[in-house]
Amino acid sequence: MKKRLGGFSKIHIAKLVSDGTFQAPTPVLGAKSIEAELNYENVQFYADNAIDYTDFVFNGGEGSLTVSGLTMDEYEMLFGSTVSDGGVLVKSTDVSPEVAVLFERNKLGSQDKVLYVIYACKFAPPSINAQTMEGGIEEETIELTFSIRELAEGEVFQMVDTGQHTGTKADDWYQTVQK
Repeated sequence: MKKRLGGFSKIHIAKLVSDGTFQAPTPVLGAKSIEAELNYENVQFYADNAIDYTDFVFNGGEGSLTVSGLTMDEYEMLFGSTVSDGGVLVKSTDVSPEVAVLFERNKLGSQDKVLYVIYACKFAPPSINAQTMEGGIEEETIELTFSIRELAEGEVFQMVDTGQHTGTKADDWYQTVQK
């Protein structure tokens, strides 16, 4: 069984609706990299001068998504900004929606993939950065930071190995958010 992974592609975003469902995933082109750090708090209780209980409890998370750029519609989808007449208006009162982030990685040495969904992410609007061209063009990327929380039944993320999965979950991965 192959287990080494490489690559990162097919990033999609799906808005979380108030009833706990998700809208259909929408592709975001130009994804460069993603990192998601899940925070677990070590909980220990003592009794009779010894540790009587120990566990790790999920305590949210944070991450970053690096993209080659953003369209005006992606500003609206990720940050709740107003799009009008080919432009975007970012206001201090904008509220970023909670979204699921879907993507895939290749299993090296095979045609299989590992599909991922991180369920409840909220993105912060990016900084504005620009630099002059000095004799050549360098790629300028945008790094987006996001927070992660769990859903009502404790779901944080899911991953599916297309080489081991049977059924339609992998086939429908980018049509509906799978739980």
